[in-house]
Amino acid sequence: MEKIAIISDIHANIVALEEVLKDIKERKVNRIFCLGDIVTKGSSPCEVVDKIKEKCEIVVKGNCDDSVVNPKGNVHAQWHHDKIGEERIRYLDSLPIYLDFYVSGSHIRIFHATKNDFNDRTLDVDDLKKKKVLFQDEEGNIPDIVLYGDIHKQYMQKLQNKTIVNVGSVGNAIDFPNYDASITDRWETTQAHYCIMEGEYGSKQRNSISIQFVRVPYDIQKEIELAKKNGAPSVENYEMELTTGRYRRDKNEKKREDSI
Repeated sequence: MEKIAIISDIHANIVALEEVLKDIKERKVNRIFCLGDIVTKGSSPCEVVDKIKEKCEIVVKGNCDDSVVNPKGNVHAQWHHDKIGEERIRYLDSLPIYLDFYVSGSHIRIFHATKNDFNDRTLDVDDLKKKKVLFQDEEGNIPDIVLYGDIHKQYMQKLQNKTIVNVGSVGNAIDFPNYDASITDRWETTQAHYCIMEGEYGSKQRNSISIQFVRVPYDIQKEIELAKKNGAPSVENYEMELTTGRYRRDKNEKKREDSI
């Protein structure tokens, strides 16, 4: 049996990433796959891109990675674009949108948001039911297990004999559909989140397989101070998200949710 760590949505949060990588090492995980959104929001885009490139065997592209490659007038994306330099830009641009593989006989598909579009948001399994195609590829193949990121909240659910898993976010955990202002302790939400899949990697032979949600505490204030020191844009909003696990409830909330 092999352990595969599935991480996503680091968002340039080097403090959270380092704690997650430490946890992965302590658990003796064999492989690390990343589901995108390596950059934007956080303190340290250069360090995070380099660390992901070094540590991750498989990486797919997220919408924020694409926005940094092609800023198109977005001030936030432009800051990260200018910060990371052309070599890292080429690396982000080269990433695939999705990848398929087998674990213990199960056909696995990973992507950031959906198979063909990293901007096509899927908030939960109810959104999937509205779609005409369940992550189907050009040959009509539908995977047994889909793992994705993008929405920054963990869940796992069965749908039409298939398993849908969101691995959560390493660097920007959010639980906006369930936000309750009366809850002041947001500890369970604001930790760094990732998943571990255990099974026979690459095998089409049916065998046992497991998926585990992991939460890792990290020094949020350290990341916030580093973001301020490095001049990261929109740092006030970033601080609010990291410490509360939510988006601001105002007229711009929908816009922010659309640009996670």
